[in-house]
Amino acid sequence: MDLRASMINSWCFDDQLLVLRRWEKGMTARSVSFPVLPIWVQVWGLPFDLINEEAGQDIGSSLGHVVEVDSKAIASNQARFLRIHIEIPLTKPLRRGALIVNPEGDEVRVAFKYDRLVGLCYNCGMLGHEIRECSK
Repeated sequence: MDLRASMINSWCFDDQLLVLRRWEKGMTARSVSFPVLPIWVQVWGLPFDLINEEAGQDIGSSLGHVVEVDSKAIASNQARFLRIHIEIPLTKPLRRGALIVNPEGDEVRVAFKYDRLVGLCYNCGMLGHEIRECSK
């Protein structure tokens, strides 16, 4: 397992995002930061031949740092979506979908669904507020 992935963990509690970080020597309340959010992303709409580890790495790296691709779902041969554990930078809006080009050159529109995600503004795509509080 990647050491970075074990440094920051996220959960959902009382409809709020709870992000924890492993203590490091010299850390203070003012110096601690959470630049990324580790989260599982589901990729829906992929052709069955693209539900594989390589496609997961390619798609995941376009969203952030790939921690792992869920191989259990791939191994079942009945997967309807691809699941990727990613560290997403919190400075960028979350993407709700993308165009994927298959090996034959055909474009396919896929949708991203984020596991246990709360506090997402569907107007600007940023975490931390909801659409009624959005300044954009």
